[in-house]
Amino acid sequence: MQGTLLDTVFQLSLCALFVLWSYLLDRSVCGHRLRIQQLSLLGGRGIQYQGVLHDKSYAFSYKASSITWRPHFPRSDNPHWLTVTARDVLYTSSTGDISAQMIETSLWFFPVLFRFTAGSWANVTIGGLRVRVHKSTATPYYVQRMRENLVSTFLTGEFLRADVFRTSVLFSGLSEHQEDKPAAYTNPRTTLAPDDPDSDDEPCGCCSLPQSHRSNGYATYAHQQEADALARADEYKTGPLRVDDDDEVRFSVVARGVHINNKEGRMYTFGRADSQMRRNWAADRGSFAMVAEDCRWVRVHFPFERVAPNRPFAQLMSSLLQFPFDLFRAISSPVNSVDLYVTRVDVTFDSFRLRDAELVRQGFSLAREKAITSKVDWNDVFFDALVDVFATR
Repeated sequence: MQGTLLDTVFQLSLCALFVLWSYLLDRSVCGHRLRIQQLSLLGGRGIQYQGVLHDKSYAFSYKASSITWRPHFPRSDNPHWLTVTARDVLYTSSTGDISAQMIETSLWFFPVLFRFTAGSWANVTIGGLRVRVHKSTATPYYVQRMRENLVSTFLTGEFLRADVFRTSVLFSGLSEHQEDKPAAYTNPRTTLAPDDPDSDDEPCGCCSLPQSHRSNGYATYAHQQEADALARADEYKTGPLRVDDDDEVRFSVVARGVHINNKEGRMYTFGRADSQMRRNWAADRGSFAMVAEDCRWVRVHFPFERVAPNRPFAQLMSSLLQFPFDLFRAISSPVNSVDLYVTRVDVTFDSFRLRDAELVRQGFSLAREKAITSKVDWNDVFFDALVDVFATR
């Protein structure tokens, strides 16, 4: 543990030194280069940084339109002493891309003393976060850790609230075929044919539209609206599997107002979360997408920490004695000293395999652990199931 921490500090210090040299010399130093168009005492504009890691096998770049920092005088009702804001952030790498409209970080001054947080020393707010991963077989480390924590909390955490939680699985009808369109369907992008004055065919009254409705050469008839309404009504109905249907599956999850305690001092909250995984075995392709809003990852007190407030002097001594441990934890694992709030996050996997799904991995692992602790022999379970299936009735 100590060796790993020292190695991390050494690598970060060496990387910071290379970055500083590259900025002063205005050239690349050992694969690292930092450029700032405008720098002042309260921030910078046009920041661009390029670097390499792991023996130059992993290349990445970072861009931000501006980074500003504002010092504050801490007060008892708002004990933050510095606010750092980055706008229009873009991180690109060989495995994935990340962008955010705004990242704001507030640093607290002795939060244990003022009992303003449950021990977190920083509050990070991210607006408009977008994560794109090219392949699930080469998932970036930070995305993989996020998936592991979320799935582990979902499987083993304590659900305190779930207003809506719904899952659905669809095995057919995912790919659109020409015969799926209703008979009265009219392509809205098809230009209307010019009226023939010699034609004897008269349109019905409901299909006769005023000239003002025929803008840009398009029109919408009442019959088409009825057909579209019927098509939308059958969208979530499962039909019989046809011969020309592809071998594919779609798994969807919809959640609203979910609060989960991971029993490790962290609370996960989601105001809205929609995720969908699709896999087409005929075309050998798959994808995954998730959209979530009002997401929070907040440190909460353990049961033994939920005690009555101490006297001012005792609280001061407690915060001073706890500061070295908090500093060590912040250096070894900075994420554990942060409270996170994301207004909206969009996660997309361009290529996704079912066996790479973290829910499948941890689900089977958890089932295996439960079977071992319950002394259940999986071989006997599968054998009994096969005998029951093929037994003569």
